[in-house]
Amino acid sequence: MNKAEKFVAEHCGRTFLSLWSYPNPMAKPGKELCDCLVVCDPDVIVLSVKEIAVTESGDLRTDWDRWRRRAIDASVKQIYGAERALKKASHVSTRDGAKGLPLPDAAVRKTHRIAVALGGHGKVPLTSGDFGKGFVHVLDERSFAVILAELDTVTDFVEYLRAKESFLQGKTHVYLEGGGEEDLLAFYLSKGRCFPTETDMLWLGPELWTTFSSDLPYRRKKDADKQSYVWDRMIEEFCECEREGTLLGNSELANMEQAIRTMAREDRFARRILAKTFLDFLAASKRKEVRARLCQSPHGTPYVFLACAKGTSREARVKELNLRCFVARDKNPDQPTVIGIATERPDQKGHSLDLVFLHRPEWTEESAAQAQQIQRKLGYFASPRVPRSGEDEYPEA
Repeated sequence: MNKAEKFVAEHCGRTFLSLWSYPNPMAKPGKELCDCLVVCDPDVIVLSVKEIAVTESGDLRTDWDRWRRRAIDASVKQIYGAERALKKASHVSTRDGAKGLPLPDAAVRKTHRIAVALGGHGKVPLTSGDFGKGFVHVLDERSFAVILAELDTVTDFVEYLRAKESFLQGKTHVYLEGGGEEDLLAFYLSKGRCFPTETDMLWLGPELWTTFSSDLPYRRKKDADKQSYVWDRMIEEFCECEREGTLLGNSELANMEQAIRTMAREDRFARRILAKTFLDFLAASKRKEVRARLCQSPHGTPYVFLACAKGTSREARVKELNLRCFVARDKNPDQPTVIGIATERPDQKGHSLDLVFLHRPEWTEESAAQAQQIQRKLGYFASPRVPRSGEDEYPEA
């Protein structure tokens, strides 16, 4: 892995987390697919990176054209080739030849193409667009680093890509006066994460990102988001346990990946709320005020948190968690998926985590009756207090 590939892989690993990010995957033995591949059903992100120095022949246009051919056109060619290969594949093939995650079904798959062009240092104008076989987002080192650091969940990131692609394919011309795509990102965030629907030209002044990211509302948001990374750390712990085979919950690997993926599809604001709820629950369980809590993501997914006394067998803990998730499904008739997370009460050092994925699109009268019988017999969530968040993404204080 060269320096440029390492740069992309490290940023992708932080943003998309380890289970879904594949540096240097293989198309077939001995042939690399692309520089990095992200697979988080239904999204597939194909990245190619080139680091090329700009020559100084004295003819500026010739130097720019030469750099674009080597830094951008070569990446676009690799990306389109990777997309063709993926249409024939069923799974990711890692750089060491192992089988990775299954690829999303072609009928629902959403492919995003990113060419990362390093070495231009802002000297050469970059343009994203359709190069013949699908829209490609072209980013330099600064814009790539800023965007992945800011939109550091797969949901936040792909929503920006989709919004930008739709905006630019509407024949809108964007002029970045002395800046890069980070200024377009600042405009998108400042307008409520959207672009104007009726305009044929957008002119952005210089240092828009610098101004936006130094304003007090943005700084308050970043401070509030710090707590959300508890959710990221929990996802990574689940990923590590899954790789080591120490994760208890549903027995099938596919169920575990779907459960962890559901957590990873939560955007940054949702993770903030979920992490805060989880930490509040742990504090209450430490005071022995509560054993379990039912909460709901801002996007609707119900989560069940369970904390048991140290010494409780994990098998018994998982059994209880499964039953509580079943009851929670009945209490959320419009939500087919429930995620359960169990751990020890935090009154001693050390902890373990268990994960349950309950997916029941069809909820029959028989299922409802069974859930209500469990609730009557065991008292699970008989009078639930479901936390409601009135939190703003950009807090006023």
